[in-house]
Amino acid sequence: MLQLCCVLAVLSGPDVRAQDEDRDLVKIQVDPKAVLGPISPDFIGLGYESSAVAQANYFTAKNATLVRLYRNLSSRGLVRIGGNISDHTKYLPEAVAAVNSERAVTVINRANLLDFGDFLRATGWKAMWGLNLGTGTKQEAAEEAVAVAEILKEHLHSFEIGNEVDLHGGYKPALTGYAAYHAAYLDYKAAIRAVLPHAQFSGPDSAVSFDYLASFAGSEADDMKLLTAHYYRGGGGDPKSTIEKLLAPDDGWEHRLRQLQQLCKQSNISFRINEVNSFYGGGKPGVSDTFASALWCLDYMFLLASYGCEGVNMETDINQHAFISHYSPIVHDAAGHCAARPEYYGMLAFALAGKGDLLKLILEKSDIRVTAYAARHEDGSLWLTVINKDLSRDAGVEASLPDGYATAEAYRLAAPSAKSKAHVTLAGKEVSTDGIWSAGPPEAVMIKDGTAVLSVPYASAVVLRLGQAKRR
Repeated sequence: MLQLCCVLAVLSGPDVRAQDEDRDLVKIQVDPKAVLGPISPDFIGLGYESSAVAQANYFTAKNATLVRLYRNLSSRGLVRIGGNISDHTKYLPEAVAAVNSERAVTVINRANLLDFGDFLRATGWKAMWGLNLGTGTKQEAAEEAVAVAEILKEHLHSFEIGNEVDLHGGYKPALTGYAAYHAAYLDYKAAIRAVLPHAQFSGPDSAVSFDYLASFAGSEADDMKLLTAHYYRGGGGDPKSTIEKLLAPDDGWEHRLRQLQQLCKQSNISFRINEVNSFYGGGKPGVSDTFASALWCLDYMFLLASYGCEGVNMETDINQHAFISHYSPIVHDAAGHCAARPEYYGMLAFALAGKGDLLKLILEKSDIRVTAYAARHEDGSLWLTVINKDLSRDAGVEASLPDGYATAEAYRLAAPSAKSKAHVTLAGKEVSTDGIWSAGPPEAVMIKDGTAVLSVPYASAVVLRLGQAKRR
């Protein structure tokens, strides 16, 4: 089967092994002249329920481990604050902060915002901030927006009004249906612009409805930063939510991505999947918290980039049910100490390879579940990411070196198995308990007749860096 793909490669495996008859052959050809599009500098993002900001000692510049975990991923990423909790949150400047589920009211105070602003400045990231459309008022939203803008300053990306409005308009019965929602959105926006004339907005934070996205783009494209939508592979409580399902292609979602790509071309805007993870409802233990989630995450981020997506916010930390989700790439204990879960390593691998321009490539393979992506960094180096999501078959990879390239080195994304919850490494190194990570020495890759030859074991990935030939 011959496929056109974008390729960046993360190989996970204990060692580089010679190919033999037991390995499925995968051939890769990259066309450095065929640019699919740039990868946005703030492509990498994390997403939180609004209640995360109300936590003590979490979003603060003093949380050095969390600052490092962010900066490992990017020096200019995007945090999304919102979720279901945003429609049950009040900003009360002098009140006691309160972290609650969606069945009660979460309270964010001025001290929380000051800490969050300091955290953003320490990381270099910006924030997309969700306002309460479900149980609040436009006056409250305007007051909150003024405080957020004053404190976050240049680290404020945009505001969103409401969350998953295609599902939760029923919080206010009058908002059922797009027309009623849009009228309320315009009312809120006008109230905010009256006190913040230059406020910028993104939306509509759609969960499932493409009609909401299309309608919102049709009416708001000239006055918003990003079109936003959500994605989960399925439900955490579904017995069918397995590792096999997570790693399998989702044809329906790729159809939606094609729709989004076309819609944005027509509307001259960009889209971002600003809430996403494996399985909703907090994820599936034994699936969402395993190494399989790292492989899925890495592949998913490149898939989005290949459809022109502006970026992704991987959902993390406490959810609408007030517990830390099984899918969270970053977790913390009762004392507030943060740590990286397997999925974080998938994001870290993307951070290593997913920069610059995404390139077209040809991927020739059998029915083995391998994907590949290619990117050219600003320094001219080519990075291939090869992901073997097959759970039983190794891949023997032959990647043709384009003209002008002569060397190859590999950084592997590895774990004992797809089910592993610990001992995950990228480039031979784990993230330390203090949030520190740096790549170990790369593996040398055999070059034979202008082709890089290496093995990608099943349930693994590799990032392959192709170096330019030295000029004499």
